[in-house]
Amino acid sequence: MKAKLNLTACLLLGLTCGYWANAQKTVIAKTKLPVAAQTFLKTHFSGQEPVSIIEDKETFSKDYKVQFANTTKVEFDGKGNWEEVDGNHNSIPSSIIPKNILSYIKTNYPKIPITKIDKGRWGYKVDLSNELELEFNSKGNFLRIDN
Repeated sequence: MKAKLNLTACLLLGLTCGYWANAQKTVIAKTKLPVAAQTFLKTHFSGQEPVSIIEDKETFSKDYKVQFANTTKVEFDGKGNWEEVDGNHNSIPSSIIPKNILSYIKTNYPKIPITKIDKGRWGYKVDLSNELELEFNSKGNFLRIDN
């Protein structure tokens, strides 16, 4: 019984170590990003060059993190689809924001800049400079204020 327990513990430890050893972060050039990510950066951040681009490889996935000198960060999935744009308390380009969401914010919070947007399967989470966090469904319809 004790031998089986030791064997199981060793196997779990080996799998865990193998998983962590396989994960790696690498600095890459902008040309190594997926085409969709390159197009996104060219469209919404033209004239700005990233100060760092990190490719983060996990066992079953890959993503990319791009940072600009003004501390804005953009995260992409392995196919180059954006997942998050974080201005770190600075305004982000409104061209990124889906039209329904932008319209809602301009109507209800006309002078408050958008500082972050996070896109998930469920929808969008948008942070405003006044510390409000708004949630929208995947079609861009307002759901609630997140506290």
